[in-house]
Amino acid sequence: MRLQAELAAVVLGYVAMNLLLVFAAIGLFVRMGPAIEGILLRNDATIVAAEDVLEVLARTSTSTVDTLDRERIAAALTRASNNITESGEAPVIVSIEANVEPALEGDAEARTALVSDLRSLIAINRNAMRAVDEEAQRLGSAGAWAAAFVGFVSLGLCLLLGRNLGNRIVRPILELRQVLAAAHGGDRFRRCAIQRAPAELCESLAGVNQLLDARSLALGDESDEPAVSRPEPSGRA
Repeated sequence: MRLQAELAAVVLGYVAMNLLLVFAAIGLFVRMGPAIEGILLRNDATIVAAEDVLEVLARTSTSTVDTLDRERIAAALTRASNNITESGEAPVIVSIEANVEPALEGDAEARTALVSDLRSLIAINRNAMRAVDEEAQRLGSAGAWAAAFVGFVSLGLCLLLGRNLGNRIVRPILELRQVLAAAHGGDRFRRCAIQRAPAELCESLAGVNQLLDARSLALGDESDEPAVSRPEPSGRA
């Protein structure tokens, strides 16, 4: 692989792992959002409707229910009937609708049954809210562990890429530096070991070896030349 392509692959690997971690976190929050929103949209409205009816009953326990309170109770029951989301709500709402009128007319037994049904309706929705909350917590815990796992994978891959980068690029460069330092120090036999490296580095190491071979050969030729004898000066006659 060429040096530029290998460096690009390392950088893209880092970027890909970071993007994977980011999108994993985004996926966690995207999944938790609807779960939390469902608590308010599905169950809270029914609980508020039941509490409205209980509030009217508490205020009118010893007096006649006026038209405004009846309208308020009717609107609350309509909201509850149109917001049935749990399996046990329908029969409880039917019982509430059957007992509400006698309870408003002063029937103590119907009032007691109505209060009990309203509390049952609230309990059903609160249990559903707890279930949704537990699901949201489960998703949060699973998402946190997933993010941690992706983080560990990212860390492992980064270490692997860093080690590979060191073996294929940093080590050959250090080898080249040591060989050049040895050549400057007078070592005529030290050469670069052609390692597993990008093509450009292999070519550079081979070129340096060729230059060192040529230099060593030239130095060897100079040392093998015979010494040229100079003629001795002749004396005066």
